[in-house]
Amino acid sequence: MFTLSRLPCSAVTSRLKRAGSVAAALAVSALVLVPAASSGEYADASGDGTTAGDIVSVTVASDKTSGQLLFRITGTNIASAPTSPLLLDIDSDANPLTGDLTFNGADYEFGVDDKSYYLAHWDGAHWVESPDLSVQVSGNTSQILISVNRSEVGNTSVFNFFALSVNSTTPGFDIAPDKGAYNYSLEANGPQIISVSVTRTPAAPKAGKRFVITPTGLKLPPDGQITPPTILPESYSCSAKLGAKKLAGSGTGRCAFAIPKKNAKGKRLTVLLTVNYQGAKKVVPFTFKIK
Repeated sequence: MFTLSRLPCSAVTSRLKRAGSVAAALAVSALVLVPAASSGEYADASGDGTTAGDIVSVTVASDKTSGQLLFRITGTNIASAPTSPLLLDIDSDANPLTGDLTFNGADYEFGVDDKSYYLAHWDGAHWVESPDLSVQVSGNTSQILISVNRSEVGNTSVFNFFALSVNSTTPGFDIAPDKGAYNYSLEANGPQIISVSVTRTPAAPKAGKRFVITPTGLKLPPDGQITPPTILPESYSCSAKLGAKKLAGSGTGRCAFAIPKKNAKGKRLTVLLTVNYQGAKKVVPFTFKIK
């Protein structure tokens, strides 16, 4: 089992010149132990790495008690040489208008090659070496693991981040995600879902009629994109009560409800919509009076 050693400060200023040539062996057990179930899961398209290593996914897990974060970056030929490093950039305040504006507001950066790593922070004008007392880095060319305490990356509880694979010999790169940045919240174990937009058909439930709730968009913290894309949940589900009685749903997510015609008018319909996205979930309550 091998782990990577810290790059000297002089390497931080170059940011793309790395030392080392021996691939490190995968060492999951050497890092912070975080249940795999409580993690954010972020996918990136495969095969778009051009000449650089191809990033296909990033997983982020956290321990709320200790504040330790674990990033698992997987792909093909990532961090394979000093000329083909892997970067992990963290926007610790989830604000793309602060930090290094050329790097989507990043405040902290890890650089990893096949033997060494560095941690740097943006001082307002330059990238400078940052303390890394809690940092452990390990992996191989198909998986890199970076463990760091949140106290060393802005003591953040919600942050944006992206991973970047670079080939400086035959210029090429792969960035995950392709646009903007991912978001992670320690509380949510995935992205912070601020709100959920829905459509209701009809606008209000009526006795004897079918009533459907459909999520149409998720609002996350800003990620630097001028025109934020429409983000749909990866899955969703509903539960409902008509008065004190459970009401069975049908259709996608069981979010379609047949409102009884008899004795339903005037009663209260309560629907709990649960949306899931990149490992996080949010429960949104709705209350209606049957017409």
